Amino acid sequence: MTQPGAYGLAETIVSLLQDSIKANIATTLNNVKELRPGGLVTLEVPKEYFIYNVSNVYRCPAVYTIIQDQNIRDNVEKANFVNSNCTVLVAVVVEDRTGVGVTKKAWRYQAALMPILHQVSLTNMDGSVRIFSRVSNCQFSGVIHLKDEKSAEAVFRKEVSLKLIVEHIENLQTIAGDNS
Repeated sequence: MTQPGAYGLAETIVSLLQDSIKANIATTLNNVKELRPGGLVTLEVPKEYFIYNVSNVYRCPAVYTIIQDQNIRDNVEKANFVNSNCTVLVAVVVEDRTGVGVTKKAWRYQAALMPILHQVSLTNMDGSVRIFSRVSNCQFSGVIHLKDEKSAEAVFRKEVSLKLIVEHIENLQTIAGDNS
């Protein structure tokens, strides 16, 4: 008798998205810099990646990849694949010394993430999982003053969150075994 193998589901989806961001973010940030010249805003490669909500980020920019929900749609009994769609939030938290700078930085990280996450198809190493990602919504937080805005050590923080709709198809591996 054959048994279905382990499902990758949420963990595989997050890994594919984060790996794509890590592999492409430096290039897309450079492209954004070239389109928007001027030294007011710096665009550093993210320093940290998280898969859970954290209240305080100490090393910005930081990227969060959070699965909100996953709808399994394989209605066929004994199907050999999983077909689902997921809602995933990919957020970047940025800091800058001015309110204007942190706002522009958030806009530019959004611009850099779009070609990485919107209308893209990603496949895992063995080809058993394929996802198609589409950005459906972007939200920007307000500007948070972490230190006095008039001091030389002023720090402002802002977040941009991209809501993704991710189509997920996963072939199930089978394990031969006798369950008699």
